[in-house]
Amino acid sequence: MQRSMRLLAFLFILFFTGLQVTAQCEPDINCKDEENDGEFCPRVLTDARLNEAYESVITVIPPSIYDYQGNILEIVFIEIDSVLNLPPGIDYSANADKFYPGNSYCILLSGTPEEKGDFPLSIYVTPTISHPLTGVIKGPQVVDDTSVVMSVLSPSGIEIFNSNEFRVFQNVPNPFSEVTKIEFYTPVNDMVELKVYNILGELVHRETRVTSQGRHYFRFNGNNLLPGPYLYKVRNSSSYYTSKFIKTK
Repeated sequence: MQRSMRLLAFLFILFFTGLQVTAQCEPDINCKDEENDGEFCPRVLTDARLNEAYESVITVIPPSIYDYQGNILEIVFIEIDSVLNLPPGIDYSANADKFYPGNSYCILLSGTPEEKGDFPLSIYVTPTISHPLTGVIKGPQVVDDTSVVMSVLSPSGIEIFNSNEFRVFQNVPNPFSEVTKIEFYTPVNDMVELKVYNILGELVHRETRVTSQGRHYFRFNGNNLLPGPYLYKVRNSSSYYTSKFIKTK
C-alpha cells in the first residue's frame, strides 16, 4: 500500500516536466530518497489563491526500477506525455526534459489562478526501461486520473461567508514543521471537533473545543507525527470540512 501510494504521488509530481526546460530553480539538498523508489519534496503542494500570484519549487528524485509485466526492470529515464485539466493561469517548467535515476531535479510552478475550485489532473507518463532481452525500450504508458487534485481557494483575507454558515479556513503555515493553526468560524455557540488522519486513513489526533459565536482556531502541534501528507476534518454539530496539510522534517 505504501509503495503504491508513493508511486501515484511520484506520477503527480512528474507531470511538471512536460513543458519548457527553463526553470530557474535549485533542487533541495535535504530531499533524500531513503527507499530508492522515488521521492519528491514537499509531498503536497500548498493551495493556490484566486487572482493571487503563486510560485512553488519542487524537488524530484526519480525511481530506479519499474514493474514491467511482473519483472522488476531498471529505469533509464522517465518522460511525460500529457497532462489534462490544469487550473487556468497556472504554468510550469523544469530544469530538464528527461528525469534520470540517481539525480535530483527541480520544477518551478507559477502563475496567477483565474478560476476557483478543485482540479483533478489526468497525467500520462511513459518510462524508458532496460530489458534484458530487447535492450532499451519504452514501457507502456501509465495514466493516473484519480489521486491528484490541485485546489484554488478564494483570495486570502477576503473569504466571503454567510454569518449563519460554519466555515473552516486552510491551515497556516502549510507545510509546517512543528505547529500549524486551523481557523474556523461558527455562527452559534457550539462544540467543534478536529480529527487528523494519516494517508492510510488511520486517526492520529482528536480534540474538541466548546466555542462561542465568532472566529476561533485549533493550534495543532504535529511534533509526534512522521513527515508526510495528512488529512484533517473539522466538524460542528451540523456540518464538517476536510482538507490536507503536510508535516515536514
